[in-house]
Amino acid sequence: MKKEIEFPYESFINGTLIDETYCDKIITHFKKNKNQAKSGKLAKGQIDTSKKVSIDLFFNDEKLVDEFKHYIQKAINEYQAKYKEVSNLDEFQIIEWPNIQYYKKGWGFKEWHNERDCHINRTLVWMLYLNDVEDGGTEFKYQKIKVPARKGLLLMWPTDFTHTHRGIVSNTKEKYILTGWLGYR
Repeated sequence: MKKEIEFPYESFINGTLIDETYCDKIITHFKKNKNQAKSGKLAKGQIDTSKKVSIDLFFNDEKLVDEFKHYIQKAINEYQAKYKEVSNLDEFQIIEWPNIQYYKKGWGFKEWHNERDCHINRTLVWMLYLNDVEDGGTEFKYQKIKVPARKGLLLMWPTDFTHTHRGIVSNTKEKYILTGWLGYR
């Protein structure tokens, strides 16, 4: 198992490591169902390849989703333990269908963005890196943090403008992520 990544307390970003074999299952699922995937869209449903280039697949395989519930609960518990003021995370649930996103070499979500945008029910975003990408990851604008794409690293952070971020595009390796949002039941 890889060493945990420490994030500054004031960043409100947390990372939880999960079983890497689960990541392999999701990539296999994506490859088997790639014919159902669509071009990645921006928050309001538009496609703009100057900002984001990906192939996205709704993550709706019941068996894999059920298995993921254990991992997302672990991440929620760790987030709540780190940020004790956030006492009501047990009232959160995954809202909207999560996405498996595939980025070829040179592809990415290049535009600075946040996850709230027009989605008022989103409170926390989570993202799981499904493979290692040494020169890829996620950059947080105001926290001045660059997170490397590490297989099995499940990130969680607030959805608002305070956590504006973008992908770090790799020109050497493809990248797979699973991403979704938590909100109140």
